[in-house]
Amino acid sequence: MRLSFLQGFTQSLNSMLRIQEQSFNTQNQISTGKRISTPADDPVGAARLIQLDQEQSQLEQFKKNINFAESRLEIEEVRLSSVNDLLVRVKELTLQAANGTNAFPQRQALAAEIKTRMEELVSIANSQDANGEYIFSGFQGGTIPFVQDSAGEYVYQGDEGQRQITVANGTQVPISDSGYRIFENINSSQNTFFTDTNSAAAVVSSQRVVNQTTYDASYPLDYEITFTGPATFDVNDENGVPLLVGQAYTSGAPITFNGVEITISGTPAAGDDFYIESSGKQSMIATLAKLAEGLNTLTDSTADKIALDQLVSDSLINIKNSEDSVAQVLAEVGARLNTVESVRNLHEGIGILNEGLLSEIRDLDYAEAISRLSQETFVLEAAQQTFSRVSSLSLFNFL
Repeated sequence: MRLSFLQGFTQSLNSMLRIQEQSFNTQNQISTGKRISTPADDPVGAARLIQLDQEQSQLEQFKKNINFAESRLEIEEVRLSSVNDLLVRVKELTLQAANGTNAFPQRQALAAEIKTRMEELVSIANSQDANGEYIFSGFQGGTIPFVQDSAGEYVYQGDEGQRQITVANGTQVPISDSGYRIFENINSSQNTFFTDTNSAAAVVSSQRVVNQTTYDASYPLDYEITFTGPATFDVNDENGVPLLVGQAYTSGAPITFNGVEITISGTPAAGDDFYIESSGKQSMIATLAKLAEGLNTLTDSTADKIALDQLVSDSLINIKNSEDSVAQVLAEVGARLNTVESVRNLHEGIGILNEGLLSEIRDLDYAEAISRLSQETFVLEAAQQTFSRVSSLSLFNFL
C-alpha cells in the first residue's frame, strides 16, 4: 500500500494533536483536582455525580424544613407549658375561693387575678411565630384565633386544620395544633350552653345554669329568645314549643327558664333573636371567665354559698380537663421533636456517605494523574521527534 507524503503528514499531525489534548486534559485535572470535568471523561461517573448532587440538594431542603419544624414546635411547646403553669395557678386560686374563711371581698380579689390570668391565656392562645403567623389558627395562619364578640365572649376564628411539613421522602411531621382542639373542645363537668345573637343593639351580659337538674332534664334542647318589641319577648324551644310568651323585658334583668339564666343588656329591636345552644363542651377561656364572674358576684348569702360550692366543684373538674388537653398535645409535640431530631441525624449520616461517594467518583488520584501526565509528555515528545525525522526524509538524500 502506498502512502503519500501528505497522508503521512496528516496522520502524524493528528496523532500528536490527540496526545497533546490528552496531556492538556490531564493537566486540567491536576489543576482542578477533579477527575471528571465533562461527561465525556466518564459518562457513567458523570451520571452518578448528577444523581448524588440531586440527593444532596434534596437533603439540604429537608434540613431547612426540619429547622423550621423544630422552631415552630419549640414555640408551641413553650406556649403550652405556659398554659399549664397558668392552669396550676388558677387551680390554686379556685381552692382558695373554696376556703370558708374567705368572705365576699376576698373572693372578689381572687376573681380579679383569675380575670388577669384569663387575659394572659387569650394572649398565649393568640401567639405568633417568627414569621408573624398565628400558631393556633389551624390552616388560617393570618387569622387571629380568639376575638371577643359583641357580648364580650371569646370566639374561635380559625379552623381545625393541622399544618404539616415534609422532612424526608414519605415522612411528614405536624407543626401545629388548632386552637379549637386545645382550648375549645374540652369536656365540661356538666351539661352547659353557649349563646349567639343577630341583634345589633343588645348583648348577653351574663349567662349560667342556675339549676343543673332542671337543665339536664331538657338537655340537649336548644332555645330561642325572640323580641316582639323593645320591651317584650317570647321564649321557644328548638321545636317551636313556647315556654314564655309576651314577657316584659328590662335591660340587665335576668331571664330564667328550664334551669337557664340569661341576662341581656341593651335595647333590642323587634325581630332580634338570642340563641341558647346546648353543649357538652366548655372552652378553657369560658371556664376562667365563668369562675371569675361567679367569684365576683356570688355573695355570702346561703343560696349564693350553695351556688359557689357548685361553681368551685365544676371549675376544678373543667380545669383538670383543660390540663389533660394541654398535656396530651404537649406529649405529641415532644414526640414530633424527637422525630425531627432522629430524621436530622439520619440525613446527616446519609449526607456524609454521599460526600464520600462524590469524592470517590469526582476527586482526582494525584499520583496516578502525575504518572499519566509524564507518560503522555514522553509519548508526545517522541512523536514530535519522530515526525521531525520522518518529515525531513527525501529521495534526494539517497542520490
